[in-house]
Amino acid sequence: MHFSAPYHFLPARFHRATGPSVFRSFLLLAGLLLLGGAAAAQTPLRITLVSDAAPTAGVGLDSLIGEELQSLLGTRFKLQLDRRALGQAGDSVIDRAYAEADLVIGTGIASSQALLDRSSYPKPTIAAIVVDPTAPADSVGTGVPNLTYVRSPFDIRRDLDTLATLHEYDRLTVVTTENFREPLALQLADYPGAEVTVIAAQPTAAATWSHIPTGTDAVYFTPVTEVLPAAEARELLGLLNDGGIATMSLLDYPLLELGVLAAYSSEDNISRLPRRVALDALRITDGLDPATFSTRIEGNNQSLIINMAAARASGIYPAFDVMRRSVLLNPVAVESGPVLTLEGAIVEGLARNLGYRIDEYEVALARTDVEVAEANLLPQLGVGTSLTLLDPQTTASSFGLQGRYNWTGSATLSQVILSEPAFANVAIQRLLAEGQEEALRSSQLDVVLDVSTAYLNVLQSKEFLRLQNENLNVTRANYDLAVNQRELGAAAATDVYRWESELALGSINVNDAEARLAQARYQLNQLLDHDIDAEFRLPTFTGQDSLLGIIGETLLPLLKTPRDIDRLADFLADEARRNLPTLRQLDLAIAAQERQAKARERAFYLPEIGVEGQLGYRIGNYATTPLPEEFNFDFAAADRPWGTYTIAVGASIPIFQGGLRRAQLEQAKLSALQTATQRENTENQLVQRLYSSVETLVASYRNLRLAREAAATSERNFAIIEDLYRSGAANVTSLVDAQNVVLQSRVNATNLGYQFVADFLTVQRSTGSYQFLAEPAEQTAFLQRFLSYRNDQ
Repeated sequence: MHFSAPYHFLPARFHRATGPSVFRSFLLLAGLLLLGGAAAAQTPLRITLVSDAAPTAGVGLDSLIGEELQSLLGTRFKLQLDRRALGQAGDSVIDRAYAEADLVIGTGIASSQALLDRSSYPKPTIAAIVVDPTAPADSVGTGVPNLTYVRSPFDIRRDLDTLATLHEYDRLTVVTTENFREPLALQLADYPGAEVTVIAAQPTAAATWSHIPTGTDAVYFTPVTEVLPAAEARELLGLLNDGGIATMSLLDYPLLELGVLAAYSSEDNISRLPRRVALDALRITDGLDPATFSTRIEGNNQSLIINMAAARASGIYPAFDVMRRSVLLNPVAVESGPVLTLEGAIVEGLARNLGYRIDEYEVALARTDVEVAEANLLPQLGVGTSLTLLDPQTTASSFGLQGRYNWTGSATLSQVILSEPAFANVAIQRLLAEGQEEALRSSQLDVVLDVSTAYLNVLQSKEFLRLQNENLNVTRANYDLAVNQRELGAAAATDVYRWESELALGSINVNDAEARLAQARYQLNQLLDHDIDAEFRLPTFTGQDSLLGIIGETLLPLLKTPRDIDRLADFLADEARRNLPTLRQLDLAIAAQERQAKARERAFYLPEIGVEGQLGYRIGNYATTPLPEEFNFDFAAADRPWGTYTIAVGASIPIFQGGLRRAQLEQAKLSALQTATQRENTENQLVQRLYSSVETLVASYRNLRLAREAAATSERNFAIIEDLYRSGAANVTSLVDAQNVVLQSRVNATNLGYQFVADFLTVQRSTGSYQFLAEPAEQTAFLQRFLSYRNDQ
């Protein structure tokens, strides 16, 4: 006996008026009612669930229907659920179910079709999911005693038409289960525009592949994972994608995850089926005739899902218009190439960056300038030789001193003893070379910052694209919801139009995000001197969280007041004055100019002194004209001296040059003063930039936590408003606003996460040292210096 109305307990004054006997009677009556209800709940009810194949691990439609039956009927009946697999036995399994059960339910496509094909039904029967296009979906019912079914919200012919828009085909193969093969072949026998072959899935990818006819252009899958395991299905889809064969599935998951190209969203519609079947079973137990039950189930507007990973693997890319109206799965290509970490990118940037390599050449050139300057102070030795041809008259008039042919050699040796310009030039070139090395250090710091920033930009752009795609998918789901509600009369056409405009705007944002990611990758490749379109993989980046931990454990406990932040900035400014190579380079430039001024001042009274020696050597005189014999002398005799030499010491000092030396001295002094002023101005700018960077870093730290809290809160708010919109309690404007707030909050949290790291790097650059790249001992020493500085203040 069943009671639907609640019991109403008597008020206290009634107990006092009637006495204990009436109260005991009331308790007795209530107990009898409860016992009667308990007895009714114990009425046996046996239901047999007939699935397409033996159940597999995990949650399937069969188990979901069983849970709903237990939930609705378990409290009213002594419910027994039996499960049978249709398998190869077919009708014998169904006959056995009718013999044993009070109610038979087909839970799969094949088992539902097998029940639908029977001519009589000795027991109440429910076919849970019927995809036969000839089976009507209306509110009249089947008109067949003991039979009802749920007309599938899925449309195979629509799927095949959609597959043709993705990739035109002439030969189509449909992969299904053995029990559903023949019914499906009959349904698709007259499908226009293509030759259709229906095959049964085999337990392995190789076996199934061997059954696919040669020349197949496209393959369509019904649920086959009960026959073909997930690993084998993935392998089969890999073979199809490698062959450039378009694929589509009746259900979205799990085949989309395994590599199928496209499918319509089915999760929402599938989730309605178990409750609908359980409600039909409940009505049957109430004595209603299943032949009068409606066969229609209200389904959601299904979105086309395109797996871009499969598109890239197969080379089958849908048109932009199709992609704009579809949910894109795996929109970002799976990264290939070598793994590139932040530290690896920095090291590679220092080794390969073209700008840094140019600065290295500048250092090498500066070192050669030093060698050139030093060479002027070392001995200068030169040798030479000459062969001369004289005319006969000149030869004769030399009386044997010279021959017609004369071969001579010479050598010159010189040494600077005192030369202030030469000495100054050596000192200046050494200072300039040292300054160029400081410039190289500055370039190192810039390369680290530039590469790190570009690396973070790639990560940030990648995450931004993911967020935009997620937002577009949410927008498309809300658009489908609006379409469904409009068809039910629960929403106006303006809601649909609003979501259509949001879809267009969301697609624009996705396109921009894709371009932004590509540009960020190009920039990083340029800095690393890679091919501009070189591929690389970025590991999961948790730098902002690790930095939060480091700062949270070290510096933040020490920053308790605004004054502590000022002390930190002062400390970092002192560190910067010691470490920044830009300031050191200017110091060296000032020293060089001061040395130049000193040289110009000494030019007034210091001479230039040098020593030089020359050696001439007669190697040979040939074809000489000797003196007459009466002179009894021969200039070509062997005892004639073969060489001559001279040694000279020279000193020079300019007396008057028209005021040139005084003007040069004044010019050198002014240059030194100008560079000193430039150094002071540069220091002020760098310190100001450092103080600003510290304030920005502290703000980024605080804002990051707030942004993450805002993102989490906005998501909870959106979930509430979305539920209200589904029930008609909120308008479309509120939902759009809530969704936009979620997107903006997520983008802000993402941007601030990477901005926090970038701000941290900027502070490190401003101090002239990247502590996060240093050894732990050096990091500890840095913290100890700050503690000492703070305590001294």
